[in-house]
Amino acid sequence: MSLRTLLTAIAFCALLAAAQPDPVLGVWKLNLSRSRFNPGPAPRSQTRTYVQTPDGIRVTIRSVSSNGRPAAAIEFPEKYDGKDYAVQGSDIADALAMVRINDYMAEATMKHGGTVVATARRLITDEGKTLVISFKELSSEHPVDNELVYDKQ
Repeated sequence: MSLRTLLTAIAFCALLAAAQPDPVLGVWKLNLSRSRFNPGPAPRSQTRTYVQTPDGIRVTIRSVSSNGRPAAAIEFPEKYDGKDYAVQGSDIADALAMVRINDYMAEATMKHGGTVVATARRLITDEGKTLVISFKELSSEHPVDNELVYDKQ
């Protein structure tokens, strides 16, 4: 094999690897039996939708609260550059910054009025079938330490 052929093959493989979609894309449904809510209560249901747009990934979270009422949808862009982006519909945060650790793990810092109020670590496991989010609200009055497990739909 010539050097030119080898370099072309390597470049082609690199392009294919770069073209792989983000494994978070799609619809994820909360698995209540595998999740942990401290202090609770758990929502009745929650669905996270990650959609690729020309500007990056757009996230929509739809929940039904423990009392059966639909909560306002939460929406934000997911960009892995560590910069703050606006969050709509959340009572907790008005901005979110994300960094990608690797293809299957990302970390987020949530802020309200410029102050960090929560952190989250997202991990995709089981060959892309399970999404686990470890969420910590940092309030000294009402700390939250949840582990949310989602199944890909």
